[in-house]
Parts: sequence; structure tokens; C-alpha cells
Amino acid sequence: MGRSTPFTPETLGHRWDVSATTIRNMCNQGELKHFRLGRLYRIPATVVEEMEQCQTSASDVSGADSASIGMKAASEDVIALRHAPERKPSQKR
Repeated sequence: MGRSTPFTPETLGHRWDVSATTIRNMCNQGELKHFRLGRLYRIPATVVEEMEQCQTSASDVSGADSASIGMKAASEDVIALRHAPERKPSQKR
């Protein structure tokens, strides 16, 4: 049987060897299902187990060794570049 209590960003970050900020960013970007208790993030254990199972299955199928550390998000396959709008010089008075 698996764990029934939800993970905090800190406990999940420790488990996946990434920072708690990375976990929060994954939640905010929709890459990791979670729920909020006020300002607190909580990630259900079932979601974590499903993601780990998918990561294990994907690496077994690929057969390629990877030098990456931590969990890989599905959106890492795509890199989106955006140009920042040009800033106009401020007018001094």
C-alpha cells in the first residue's frame, strides 16, 4: 500500500531531488495536479505515484540513459521563446 497523506512541496522536492520552488512552479504551470489549503500546496500521493510510474515506464521503453536529475515534466519537450517588448527610454524632466 502507498502513502495516503498528501505531499508538501518540501517533502515531494526531497523525494524527487528538486527544490520546493520547482514543485510549486510545476503546480502553477499545470504540470502537477494539486490542491490548495489557503496558501499551502498539497500534492496527493496518488498523483505522485502515477507520475513516478509514468516516468519509470517511459524510461524503460526508451532504453536511453539520461543524465538528468529529478522528475521530467512533459512540457520539457517544447521550448517556447518569447520576445520581450522593447523599452522606450524614460524621459527626464
